[in-house]
Order: sequence, then C-alpha cells, then structure tokens
Amino acid sequence: MSVRGDWLLFKTKRSRLKQQVATSFLHPSRRTDHLKPARFRQPDDVKVVPLEKGRLVTLLPVKETDRHVVIFHGGAYTVPATDSHRQWMEQIAAHMGAKATMLEFPLAPESTAVETVPASLDAYAELRAEYPDDQFYWLADSSGAGLALVLLQQLRARQLPMPRATVLVSPWSDLAMRDPEIDKRRQTDPELPLQAMREVGANYAGTLVLDDPLVSPLNGPMDHLGHISLWYGTTELLLPDHRKLAAKLKQADGTQVEVREMKNMLHDFLMWPGLPESKQVFETLKKTMQKNDQ
Repeated sequence: MSVRGDWLLFKTKRSRLKQQVATSFLHPSRRTDHLKPARFRQPDDVKVVPLEKGRLVTLLPVKETDRHVVIFHGGAYTVPATDSHRQWMEQIAAHMGAKATMLEFPLAPESTAVETVPASLDAYAELRAEYPDDQFYWLADSSGAGLALVLLQQLRARQLPMPRATVLVSPWSDLAMRDPEIDKRRQTDPELPLQAMREVGANYAGTLVLDDPLVSPLNGPMDHLGHISLWYGTTELLLPDHRKLAAKLKQADGTQVEVREMKNMLHDFLMWPGLPESKQVFETLKKTMQKNDQ
C-alpha cells in the first residue's frame, strides 16, 4: 500500500464518508451534470448522443485511433457519473490516446434492472454501430462493474461481439449480500453503508429477486467472458463476494482473469485517480491496449 493510500484510509476512518455515501445513495441528486461538455478541458472534443433511456458521452483524443474505452460508472445504480469519472475520460484520451465513452444507463429508483440491462445493451450496440471499426475495452467500477459483468454474460449468451478486455474495480456482484462475513465487516469498512445498500439494491432489483443474474451477476455464468482484470481492496465490506467472484472466474472455461487484491485499499479506490494504486489500474489498461495492437 502506498503512503498516499495509507493516508486516505487513515483520513476516511476519521471522517463522515460513510454517512455521506448513504445520503447520496438514498437521496441521489440529479441537478448537476458532471459530464456536460463545458466541464471538460476540451469541450469541442466531446460528443453527446442522447438515447431513449440514458446517453453516450464520448471524449475524442487528439489523434485518430481505433482504441475505444467504454466506462460503466458506479454509484449504487442511483448516482450519476461524477467528476472522478470525467477525469478518467480525460486521462484515457490524453495519456492513452483512446476514445473514452461514458455509457450512462437508466438509474434507480426511476428505473430497475428490467429496464437498465436491455437499455445498456442497446446503448452499447448503438456505440458499436457508430464506431464499427473500433476495438472496444471496458472499464467499470462498483455497481457499474456489476452491470458490466451482467452485460458480458448477456453478450456471450446472445453470441454478440465482446470487448477485447474488461477492467472491473470493486464490482457489486451480489446485491443480496447474504454472506455472514459481510455483516461482520460493516463496522470496519469506512466507506460503504450496508443498510443503505440493501435499500437501493432492492429498489434496483424491482420485481426481480436479488439472486437473479440480471441483478447479481455472481450467480450467472462466467464461461467465455474474455480477458478480465479484477481489482478490489481488502478493507471492503464486499471482500467475501469479491473473493467468490475471483474464484468463479478462475474456474470458468474461456475466461482469462487477472486478480489484484489490494491490501488496505478502500472500495472503488479508483475514485481517487491520483492514488498510485489507481495509476496502476490505468497503466494495466494502457498496456493491455498496447499488447492487443501488436
């Protein structure tokens, strides 16, 4: 763990972060658009495509490229993309020379998994149609990483084109969260509020049971999902489910997984892009794209 990571953990343990996160999950704001073009350093390079449900926001790099990173943002399926997600897009465009698209899917409580999953599949199909020659890579965090895993399972089941590689950071892969170890960890995780997550998880599931693979991809098939890089921290409330997911991915046929269990790191540490550990994630994504270029 880096010095900055150690300081972040020290600071969050003494903050009201967990209460703030609970409030943002249960009472999500829709007033601020963190991805409007004017907020980017190069607003003229931003392309916004409204969809029937959600939208696609693409940041184009200076040079033409067929590298294309699709981002699925976290926020417990209730919170829109944040400043940190915009910073990811700018980092990908500037330092990796790739297009960066935020796939903004329908959020709860206005929408549930029954609407969000097909809308996200349609949005990805729209993006592929817009850029038919691009090589797609996925980057996803927290609930967005859970959704990305659902979409990988859906694409494979429908025999549709898969991304070249997928990076998942702290995926919320089981919204039921029934592992007894999770209850034991609720006091030691300085960030995730278990009760609030149970409430928003039930809202997102809607008429589906929490165990449905459309809601909880940990219960879905892991075979033939391509190359997956899985990252998570050991302070996390969700650590037991992360380890279950890692084991299932390793045992799956046709799925290549690289697991990075980061000692003492917070849930979704990528939300602090300046951390050395976060830079490792981006460097891994960059090297993966470079390797596939060869």
